[in-house]
Amino acid sequence: MEAARRVLVKSDVPTTLVPVDLTHRVWVSDDWLKAVVTSGSTGASLVSVRAQYRAHYQRERGVGDLVLHDAVAVAEAIWPGTLKCQAVDVVCDSSPARGATLIDTRSGYDDVQARRKIDVALDADVDALRDLLLDKLSGHS
Repeated sequence: MEAARRVLVKSDVPTTLVPVDLTHRVWVSDDWLKAVVTSGSTGASLVSVRAQYRAHYQRERGVGDLVLHDAVAVAEAIWPGTLKCQAVDVVCDSSPARGATLIDTRSGYDDVQARRKIDVALDADVDALRDLLLDKLSGHS
């Protein structure tokens, strides 16, 4: 637990955690993928690897659409503020919560011990995120 807190809270490297439960909300359909393919060779190359992913999601979740896990995290790294984030800490005391990440959503919360802010993405405007990614993958500025 202390190691997680040291890496996540005490480090000087700015960090935003993008949990898989958030990225699983960013599904893209065939129409979205077709728009990426028609945007040029880069889009066509990216979409060409979708068969394995589609088969996986069809088998595991019963859907044929794809999830853009990495693209969601990269979007926040390139365009900070794309995702809705909150500060996080790691519980290191002897309580039953030991090792848990703690998000305090109270207005003005500032953990003096943390000495820096680490964010965890909790929400996103999924439609706007899809539009942003399509726009950027299509080569628009």
